[in-house]
Amino acid sequence: MSSVEERAQTGAFIRAMRPQHWVKNLLVFVPLLTAHEYENLQSILAAAVAFACFSLCASAGYFINDLRDLESDRVHTIKRHRPFASGALPINWGIAGAIGLPLLSLLLAVSFLPLAFIGVLALYFALTIAYTFYLKRVFTADVLTLSVLYMLRVLAGAVAIEVVLSSWLLAFCIFFFISLAYLKRYIELRKLNGGNGKVHGRGYFGEDEAAIFSLGVANATASIVVLALFINNADTTNEYASRNVLWGLCLVMVFWTNRIWISASRGMVDEDPVEFALHDRASQLAAVLSIAVVLVARYIDLPF
Repeated sequence: MSSVEERAQTGAFIRAMRPQHWVKNLLVFVPLLTAHEYENLQSILAAAVAFACFSLCASAGYFINDLRDLESDRVHTIKRHRPFASGALPINWGIAGAIGLPLLSLLLAVSFLPLAFIGVLALYFALTIAYTFYLKRVFTADVLTLSVLYMLRVLAGAVAIEVVLSSWLLAFCIFFFISLAYLKRYIELRKLNGGNGKVHGRGYFGEDEAAIFSLGVANATASIVVLALFINNADTTNEYASRNVLWGLCLVMVFWTNRIWISASRGMVDEDPVEFALHDRASQLAAVLSIAVVLVARYIDLPF
């Protein structure tokens, strides 16, 4: 094999790992922020290792998924360009990645993180496999599974830095992640263009589009209500110098959830809502504003 072919296959291997989706694993840093441990270098390093472990583990799941769906991907208008479906990457590379990446992830976890983190990581990987081979075809169960996979990242971040997740954060995440999962399904249904056919490999039909939209928006709204209740909670005053500044988070959340759901209804969100948000200027601004609001509320004592 020539050096050019080796570089091409290495590039295809990296694409098959889908590093652009690792942004989802930034959720492991959420407990670091909410517990205000971002001034603790040891906690930062532990969260960074947790991020690496989940990224490697997630990539292994992508390899397994692509090998499992190889034939259907080859006839899909977009997925046929994936490395395995297009033939850019040999199948044996996929098998090596599906086995080697989770082992590397496990080695990192065993070397640097608490034993409880390994348990959460193992549960994440097992649930990913179950989703790939069965759960993604069962309506409602698929959405709950996706939301749990998001939630496990947050839980893993807490375990890695050895802090306890607050009930407020858990409640917010449950509703918010269910909304994101419904959004992913809504985007797939939207591509049927009002047809009554079934989404390939999923448990949904075209006529489910309106129901999925309503459920997604309802769960997004519930997450904002939980956030508002947290801000209004008397105990929050003890954690922030200017608690009322946090109401700005509710405004940012209303803006972002409304924007992404309307964008999806217009067909502007393609495949993955997280990837859309990553490249959307308004979503980037919303993220920066959220961080700024929290920091101001935490450290600056304002007269209101």
